[in-house]
Amino acid sequence: MQTTAIQQELHRYVDNSDEKLLKLMLALAKDYTGDDDFEYDFTTEDIEVLDRYREKRLNGENKTYSWEDAKSIITGKKSL
Repeated sequence: MQTTAIQQELHRYVDNSDEKLLKLMLALAKDYTGDDDFEYDFTTEDIEVLDRYREKRLNGENKTYSWEDAKSIITGKKSL
């Protein structure tokens, strides 16, 4: 497929898409071009909370799941 045809098809998707798809496409384009304008600034409290979660995970206090286990739990195929 030639570049022009790809652009035209993408324009059709953009013109007919919902907000979720537009945000996904924008994030993909920004990641590809290296245009990192991450909009969230973590507060000191946010960092402290994340550090506590991390410490608990590393100490084994919080259980972690593989991706396959997480999918099974979410879809109800497996219980906690």
